[in-house]
Amino acid sequence: MADREAKDSPLAACLRALRTRRGWSVAETARRAGLSTSMLWKVENGQTTLTHGKLTQLAAGLEVPIEELFSPPAPAVHKGGRRVIDRKGTAPTVDYRDNLHHFLATEIASKHYFPCLVEVSAVDDAGAAEAHSGEEFAYVLDGRVELFCEGYAPVVLSPGDSVYFDASLKHRYLTADGTPARMLCVYSHPEHFRSDLSRDEGHPTALRLLSHGDADSGGAVADAGTSAGHAAPRKRTA
Repeated sequence: MADREAKDSPLAACLRALRTRRGWSVAETARRAGLSTSMLWKVENGQTTLTHGKLTQLAAGLEVPIEELFSPPAPAVHKGGRRVIDRKGTAPTVDYRDNLHHFLATEIASKHYFPCLVEVSAVDDAGAAEAHSGEEFAYVLDGRVELFCEGYAPVVLSPGDSVYFDASLKHRYLTADGTPARMLCVYSHPEHFRSDLSRDEGHPTALRLLSHGDADSGGAVADAGTSAGHAAPRKRTA
């Protein structure tokens, strides 16, 4: 370990930190960047460097500006034994294109994941699909949800069904039968240590709306546990 640390170049250290933060293997990172696994392994172990063209490919594969390949890795998030409890009906809520997003654990900054209880009421707006950085997990609690995901045929998810996908694919959740459904969503983001969501276009729109209350993107921010712009019968409590 000491020998490797002594040989580490800024590029090697940054590459290792960036791919580890994403949970990617060397092979997966190489695939995304269009480079060979052996070459990337040598870069990460300080045995070779890359031309500007290959650095550009690597930066694109990692979804970062090229200069970030030579920046000191950000310090790991220190959890410090943190804990937060969300009581029923207290979650801050964002109404984005007829789907209510009740965001959980908002008191914890610089976290790795963004959990959210989503009430799916949208019925015919698949054209509003959006893409963002990171990955996304959804688990249907009740009702039936129709998922539109770029590159795949629409699929209906029933209670107990779940989906995990690359959030850079455009996606959209609709109610499958006109009746509101509920699901638990968890968003991850490569830059999870950043707390200023209003500046980070890589986050989902609803998450950025939560941060700065901007309704210009077809959404609105409601009070905790309430429905923004919905009739009372459609409201459920998070």
